[in-house]
Amino acid sequence: MPPVVVVGDGAVGTAVAVALSSSGTEVILAGPPGTPETHRAFVTDGFLRRSAVLVHTGINNVTSAFTVVVALKAFDISSAAPLVKHICDGGIISISNGMDLEKQWGDLAGRVKYGVLSMGFRKLSPTTVSTTAGVLFCEQGGVSADIFGSSGIPVEEVDNIDEVRWAKWYANSIINPIGALTGLANNRIVSAGLRPLIDSISRELSLIMPSGEALDRGNKLLEWLLKNSSNRCSMLQDMEKGLPTEISFLTGLCEKKLQGRCPTASVLVSLIRAR
Repeated sequence: MPPVVVVGDGAVGTAVAVALSSSGTEVILAGPPGTPETHRAFVTDGFLRRSAVLVHTGINNVTSAFTVVVALKAFDISSAAPLVKHICDGGIISISNGMDLEKQWGDLAGRVKYGVLSMGFRKLSPTTVSTTAGVLFCEQGGVSADIFGSSGIPVEEVDNIDEVRWAKWYANSIINPIGALTGLANNRIVSAGLRPLIDSISRELSLIMPSGEALDRGNKLLEWLLKNSSNRCSMLQDMEKGLPTEISFLTGLCEKKLQGRCPTASVLVSLIRAR
């Protein structure tokens, strides 16, 4: 049987590949085209303590995959989609952050199943990833539950994965720009006196949430992260490394849809882009 291929060798993809491999699944960790092929030992610590020796290579070197798990930044999906289509014989699971991703997938959109990770990830070295507590939300009875069931990542099956995707978008769109601009871990934002800012942007983002249920779930996730997550958000990590951010697929989506009716979101988006 062809292996599971994890596309994206950043913190999330590396940790997911280690988790899947440690459960006995054959896993290839695929980086950008041109990544030299190596066999390396990778480690996750913190909440998820695992280790695995993985084949790490460029996605262009992969010939086939039983399932592809995509852990890419939202803005990289469109360029990776043709390569994923070429190698994938089975299911495609996207665990990328952000909404409006269907446009990035193009004609593959109908084959993609979505998972939502509430864990935090941070690369400590090229082969070591620190993790904080969370779960993988996935579609009830879907391929994601089968693939991740024995990975060590807690799995929570839900009836409506899009509702959870919107909830994660809502929480990320508030926490990520604030964390990126202040340098604060998620659980230090409120104690820094930034609750009024959180409340202001929450009111704006709620205007485009698709349902009251999604908004309620989003607020619960937001409050859990603000209280319990010691993670330094991915947007902060990207900015510290001088990398592009996913602001257009997070808070920037609110700015796009409300067109001038979200002043707080617009200011945060402008500040992130200016940095």
